[in-house]
Amino acid sequence: MIDAIPAVLLWAVTFWRARSAVRRPESLSLWLAFATLALAMTVRPVAIASAVDEQLHVTNLSFLIKHICGTIAAASVLTFVADMAESKTGVRASRLHKAIPAVTIVLLAVCFFATPQPHQAEDLLADYADHATILAYGVVWTFYLGTALLSATLLCFRWGRSPDSGLVGRGLMLTGAGTAVGLVYAAHRIVALVLEYNEQPLLGEETDHALSTGLLFMALLLIVLGSTLPALPRVIARAQAHWRLVCLYPLWHTLTEAVPDTRLDTPPSRVADAADPRRTHDRLYRRTIEIRDAILTLADHAPAELRGRAYDYATSLGFIGAHADITAEACWLAVAREERLRGAAGSGEPVPPASGGRDLATEIRALTTLSTAYRSRATQDFLRAHVQEVPA
Repeated sequence: MIDAIPAVLLWAVTFWRARSAVRRPESLSLWLAFATLALAMTVRPVAIASAVDEQLHVTNLSFLIKHICGTIAAASVLTFVADMAESKTGVRASRLHKAIPAVTIVLLAVCFFATPQPHQAEDLLADYADHATILAYGVVWTFYLGTALLSATLLCFRWGRSPDSGLVGRGLMLTGAGTAVGLVYAAHRIVALVLEYNEQPLLGEETDHALSTGLLFMALLLIVLGSTLPALPRVIARAQAHWRLVCLYPLWHTLTEAVPDTRLDTPPSRVADAADPRRTHDRLYRRTIEIRDAILTLADHAPAELRGRAYDYATSLGFIGAHADITAEACWLAVAREERLRGAAGSGEPVPPASGGRDLATEIRALTTLSTAYRSRATQDFLRAHVQEVPA
């Protein structure tokens, strides 16, 4: 179960970044890093690795897949950081970090297929540590990983400390911390492999495995956090917009039910609307417009006498200022909605502007407050009192 957590997290980040990778080619290397890391962590559990090997009819092939994915991921992270540094300084980074991974992958494949592997291994590098080819395999893998992570760490800390780097800089610092932990992981693996080859375990097989697993998970977590930190304001803004969209649903659905021609589309259920993450900002903007259009239409069913009674009622409850205005508006809107549903004619009185010149953010906050007031007990009591006064 614990092994599944990093894989799920990495796949989630991979799918989340897929759209950005398509739109912005400069993000493709980072997306590739997460995609290959997600694949590597997916085949890491023994049960899944055994199933993959059985399906492909090659013993322990899952280990080669995992290490190739790790090589590509390390190269992609290094490419991403190098490209960012290049964009800031204009100094073209060495392209060796693109050629060396290809050589590393070829060497891994040669060492892997040159080693007789009669049985399925729980840990390829430990179970076949007495084979010189597997020792070479492990050294090549961990040496490249360590070199790439060292380069990425130096670049991250160098450019992350820039005074004007903002969240990008903080993200680079977190990413650098993750690659530094990955560097410790690589160093530990190299030492453990050499000692196991000489039949002298470093801390014991189980302890070494637990330590390397912990270091790997910590490195992945820091890299994920660091790479997503610059996008945090956008994520928060989208989450806030979605929350306001959900909060406005009851008022929007109730008012546009009486004025259906203000709706652009057929209204979804509340659950379906809340569960839909698409086009959040566009939908929120449209919902705000439709609510205000419905209020504008319903205002024709709220003569000055009704509005005055609603305001007096609000002040009698102890509301003052803006709170009284919002409560009064909710009260007369509830009554106007009932009047329109009954088919009553409008008052014909002049109607004030729908939004009073407010900007969109202020308008959304005002409508959210209005939605809460509309569902309040005070509004429902005012509506019931008015309905009792009006003959059926």
